[in-house]
Amino acid sequence: MKKYGALIALGLAVVFGLLAVWLTREWLIDKQESQVAVVSQQIKTTPVVIAATDIPLGTRLSAENLVMSEWPAKSAPKSAFASIEEVEGRVVVSRMGAGTPVLKAELAEPGSGAGLVALIEPGNRAMAIRVDEVTGVGGFILPNSVVDVISVDAKSQRKKAKTILQKIRVLAIAQATETEEGKPEIVRTVTVQVKPPEAERLALEMHKGILYLVLRNPLDGETPKVAKSKPVKTLRSKVSKKKTVPYDVEVIRGSERDSVKFKDPESEDRY
Repeated sequence: MKKYGALIALGLAVVFGLLAVWLTREWLIDKQESQVAVVSQQIKTTPVVIAATDIPLGTRLSAENLVMSEWPAKSAPKSAFASIEEVEGRVVVSRMGAGTPVLKAELAEPGSGAGLVALIEPGNRAMAIRVDEVTGVGGFILPNSVVDVISVDAKSQRKKAKTILQKIRVLAIAQATETEEGKPEIVRTVTVQVKPPEAERLALEMHKGILYLVLRNPLDGETPKVAKSKPVKTLRSKVSKKKTVPYDVEVIRGSERDSVKFKDPESEDRY
């Protein structure tokens, strides 16, 4: 009997142990589910329109490149949109990465055309400038760069250089409104954003001589005073003038003789 009693006690201990493990597991699961329920009740979410893929600058938005996502209400951007219908057909004015919210500041005004047209700010114009490797700063001028424009009068005999425009925004290089970050590119044209009077002056200076673009730091808010350039003296052919040599002419009238002095052999002016 003692032998069977020990076995019975051991079996009961195993059963009670398994029962305790099962009860503990059920208690932990119930507790975790209740905590998740409490957290879900505390965090409120709101629908936000985000980019489904990388969206290049100047692209028109549609249901193909946008998706909806639930964001915590407290951390959702204030200028975000709550439905795709609100932004469908709008054009982006800055590059957007996949998963980023669509914000009002990154969109052109409703009705704006796609591409470069959407990048032009109200009251401004887009104008192309012919450049080369030297006048274009070795290809380091990229979209969204800020430049000054210097004009050199090449037609005048006394060459002069002057800064005609300052802090001008670059919209595009060649036909590209965006490029790989920081990678220089040699192009033939640079498109800048200017006011209408600036466009007229720029067109006039193009016909006078050569235009140089000067790259500047966009964070440089100061507009330095431009020193007036001194005309460069050029070589001229010097025409030597004959020195006037006075001469005398003797005039004889019968028995009278008279001497007349002239300033120049080809002149009738007398002294």
